[in-house]
Amino acid sequence: MKVLSFLKNKILGVYSLIAIVVLSCNSTNQIVVQDLNMDVPEGKQVFSEPLLIGEIAETKIDHLAFVGPTKQTINLSSDNITMFLFLKGNANLIADTIVKSLVPESIAIPIDNINNVEFDVPAGEVLHFVQFTKKLSEQDKEDFQNFPDENKYQLFYTRFVDCEPYTEKIKSPNTTSRTVLPADIVPRVSLGTVEAMGPDEVGAHKHPMLDQLFLGLTDNDITVFADDASTQLKEFALLHIPIGSSHWVKVEENKRMNYMWMDFFLTKEGQEWLKTHKPMSTDKK
Repeated sequence: MKVLSFLKNKILGVYSLIAIVVLSCNSTNQIVVQDLNMDVPEGKQVFSEPLLIGEIAETKIDHLAFVGPTKQTINLSSDNITMFLFLKGNANLIADTIVKSLVPESIAIPIDNINNVEFDVPAGEVLHFVQFTKKLSEQDKEDFQNFPDENKYQLFYTRFVDCEPYTEKIKSPNTTSRTVLPADIVPRVSLGTVEAMGPDEVGAHKHPMLDQLFLGLTDNDITVFADDASTQLKEFALLHIPIGSSHWVKVEENKRMNYMWMDFFLTKEGQEWLKTHKPMSTDKK
């Protein structure tokens, strides 16, 4: 009887293990998405909220809004790289002796020995932006020193619309893609935009060498798929693509695809993936 009881327990254990494996294989990748609160509470001049806490390693993400007239200062640390993505509103940015006029859909990255930046927001304006604060590893700091001179900036600033377009096999000829932050300006980070009127799509692909976010820009209204999961991504929302998943994007007729992709590479070597992006000026038809 003891032998039979032992065998019965062993068989139940095997079936339990099989069930766990099957459940794991059939589990759905969760697509994490968070809408930004674009309505600043009445009476507040400064608003902030954390975004996608813990989704990207060593990276803190915040949505901030400054209601004019106001001047606000953000202090920076040499242990981090800070990127500002401006979504809505107009203002001036002052970094050391540099002054930039900020417009929606632009980016600023203080890089070379800038300890703080000041935002001067005029009356009648509300400046909305997303701030990424990424911790720099010792390798990242070394890479900064070894980047080519043409990639070294005191303050990197550009409007998205001014950036170089590129083509990619997974995108249709109707899609406009732009590289906003090329490789080797910020270690292991690259950014770009994708824009098209529907119907259109970005074909299925995967890249296990990087963590990726999508940021919905003005009027964006798309469906994002990852393996057997899907979700809507509207304007002013931030989404995390499950790492290693097969993912794609669709936009329906009379709707607009207008989002920013943000690639956080796990290693420097992973940036080879960016070679699939062919600059329009050198693309062979």
